[in-house]
Amino acid sequence: MRTLLVAAIGLTLSGCGNLANVRSYSTPYTEPTSGDTARMRVITNGMARGVPARGCIDWNSPGAGVMAVAQPGFASRNGQNLGMPVSHTQVQAADLVRTELKVPANQPFTVNFQSQGSVSNGYSYSCQQSLRFTPQAGKDYELIMLESGQCLMSLQRLDTTGNPSPVAVEPARLCNASDAL
Repeated sequence: MRTLLVAAIGLTLSGCGNLANVRSYSTPYTEPTSGDTARMRVITNGMARGVPARGCIDWNSPGAGVMAVAQPGFASRNGQNLGMPVSHTQVQAADLVRTELKVPANQPFTVNFQSQGSVSNGYSYSCQQSLRFTPQAGKDYELIMLESGQCLMSLQRLDTTGNPSPVAVEPARLCNASDAL
């Protein structure tokens, strides 16, 4: 009886992580409606998800969700234009989507990239990476997340004429290990 109870609790808890992860694919990222913000252009050929006000991945966080996605059938904010400066960085790849979003400033922001993946010579390949940074109020950022034979993530701050400069980023992990179940 005790073993059965422990197993039932384990299954219940593992389902919580799965529900949050599944929900994160069907929930669009929510832009802040107040407070200091920055603007971020997202360019991807996969799925880019954001977690505001967290230095780790927590899909239960308010506002967390899909920012842009190249594949149909998912929630997204694709194609939004906030009038950011045109970037001097040229990005070319198949199935690119772009969007411009407001993100909260002066607090951590975590992004997650997941590619559609591919199969070659009997091996499957998929790119999944996460990073965090702290946007500065009133600044413009360009986030490039691509999979084209290799995994690429690049974050740059854009000046008013579109010239890029590198931004310090750190790897991001799950806030709760149970979210991986």
